Amino acid sequence: MNTSIKKLPLIVLAITIFSSSCTSLNTTNGSSQNSSVVLNTVQSVLKNGTQDAFAVFGDTEAFMTNALIDAAMPKELKDINRKLESYGLSSVVEKEKALISEVAEASITAAKPIVTKAINKMTPQDAIAILSGGKGAATQYLKDKTYTDLTKAINPVVTSKTESLGINSLLDNALGGNNSSLNEIVGVVLGTGSSANGTVQLNDAITKQLTDGLFNIVEDAENDARSNPTTILNSILTN
Repeated sequence: MNTSIKKLPLIVLAITIFSSSCTSLNTTNGSSQNSSVVLNTVQSVLKNGTQDAFAVFGDTEAFMTNALIDAAMPKELKDINRKLESYGLSSVVEKEKALISEVAEASITAAKPIVTKAINKMTPQDAIAILSGGKGAATQYLKDKTYTDLTKAINPVVTSKTESLGINSLLDNALGGNNSSLNEIVGVVLGTGSSANGTVQLNDAITKQLTDGLFNIVEDAENDARSNPTTILNSILTN
């Protein structure tokens, strides 16, 4: 008999527990196998979610049209874009977003090992605690374990790519026609008169959008899995 089929009753148990967010496993009284199934289930859900996120990061059109990525845009970056649009420079904003999508694709190499390591290091106890945490608990676990490291890893990529792709120059040249400069506009929006800080904070805003956008997509996948147990089953059998 196929080993995957043999495991189905335990997998179904894990799916039932995951979707109802209740903890009914006793890890100290002979249920270590069940605990392992729950661990594999939660890990599979997170792997599926991060795969979804990196697929979006690797596709320019998907990145630019993804509502979860747009929702992750920090207020500072939104304010900069509104200022550009007020000057009739909507085309520049679209070009900026397209270039940021290229930054997102470049960030995958730096981000993927960090989230993969955190998922693989999860323990059965972590997984059981996640089950009782309700919607978004798995994503929050991953966020707690990786957010700082992701920011540190992604920011240098953002800094390098914004320079090489000419995002700063694009905005600066566009704003030059209005007797302004990128640093002056960023200074007004972000409340700083320092040109160096303006550039740094623009890069920080892009870094934040990428990091938060990644977790938005992961959480969306997690909540979908909780609502649709077959999603979890498919994830387990393909990981």
